[in-house]
Amino acid sequence: MSGAGSVLRLEARRNITPLLLPVLALLLWFSPYGRSLGDPALWVRRSSALLESMAGIAPFMAGVAAWTGSRDGRRQTLDLMATTPVSGWRRALYGWAATTAWGLLFYAVAAAVLLVLTARDATWGGPSWWNVGVGAATIVAFSAAGHALGTLFPGRFVAPLTAICSFLVLVIGAILKSVSTPFGLVTPVGTPIDPDHAMFFRTGPAEAIVQLTFLLGVTAVSLGALGLRHRAGIALAAAGTVAAATGLWLAGSSTLNSNESRIFIPHLQRSATPREVSYTPVCDHSAIPVCVHPAYRKALGDVATALRPVTGQLAGLPGVPSRIDLRPDKSTTGSTVLYLAPPLDQVDHGNQIVGDDARELRAFMVFNVVGNGDGAAQQAVMLGILAAAGDPMDSAVLPFRGEAAPEVTSAARRFAALPAAQRRQWLAAHLDALQSGRLSLKDLP
Repeated sequence: MSGAGSVLRLEARRNITPLLLPVLALLLWFSPYGRSLGDPALWVRRSSALLESMAGIAPFMAGVAAWTGSRDGRRQTLDLMATTPVSGWRRALYGWAATTAWGLLFYAVAAAVLLVLTARDATWGGPSWWNVGVGAATIVAFSAAGHALGTLFPGRFVAPLTAICSFLVLVIGAILKSVSTPFGLVTPVGTPIDPDHAMFFRTGPAEAIVQLTFLLGVTAVSLGALGLRHRAGIALAAAGTVAAATGLWLAGSSTLNSNESRIFIPHLQRSATPREVSYTPVCDHSAIPVCVHPAYRKALGDVATALRPVTGQLAGLPGVPSRIDLRPDKSTTGSTVLYLAPPLDQVDHGNQIVGDDARELRAFMVFNVVGNGDGAAQQAVMLGILAAAGDPMDSAVLPFRGEAAPEVTSAARRFAALPAAQRRQWLAAHLDALQSGRLSLKDLP
């Protein structure tokens, strides 16, 4: 053990990776990892950014490992090294282990910094340890593959070519994921699921298990390929092939739905329906209370301000929800709670919810309260309420089919011009008939 430890320490000292870590740190800063530090501290976003940073780290480690693996071949010292008491396979494993150890040390520091900074500011949730584990496994697998290529095909160009090809493999995998191709699921970067979806619906670790299985297989095949003259090397390569094939098989059996942010792997999951995450929402004290996920606590004021021009008009009317809850993939439940999709992109980047984003929130609230917009009277009242709230008379922001007819906009202007008390009195008396589609334009005041 002491001899093996001495060789490993020697390999770690002569390894080129520490000299290149500043370059890797700079690369990491310009990756999703660095960009996420400028956004609000959300665990799901930061954990996803850590894994997305593998698009830069993994090819870098593959290239460095290929350079290390090709060292003896480039220097034409293979015959000389063959006279040592350490077999060529063991020497290769020591070289790979040293490179991988440096890469994992860098990754551990980067992950710790990200997690500590997020823990300091985040208001809800915790880190995704599955993402952390997949990131570590990605470094191990790409280092193993790079070292194997460098050892088997030594040369000055093997390192840059390995890095470039590794990057292209990750890009292709991410593209396959984006178009909901199941086999792309083995790729650690890219996802058909919006990371924010995980705050509301728990999908489980099935995707991470597939990726870990495949990456373990790649690692074993790569290391086994270095020792095919040994029984252990053949056995390792065979086991790795089985693991990689299993990962591909599990990925191929999956169903990806990017529109609904769902991944279903039948052999790892009992149901394709994600489980809802329970949480206590944070609410304000508006006329109609507005509630948000506790992770978006800082955006509550903006959301309430954006909705106030219409909640003030509608609060307390029969059939109007008594609470507004911002969360995705939810529809109105009776007349108690109105669920609206939150403008997560703006919140994630620390932007205020103003302008078109605020208008869209108001429009969808009015749309859900007044009706489905199929009738001309419903459209006119929707536009009238929004116009009274100060929004332009523009039906494009509402989910209508086509532009509102001139007679609809004319009726909307008349409705918006009514005194607030008269408009509210009319809504209190006719909102139920309006929602059910029993009124026409001639019934509007």
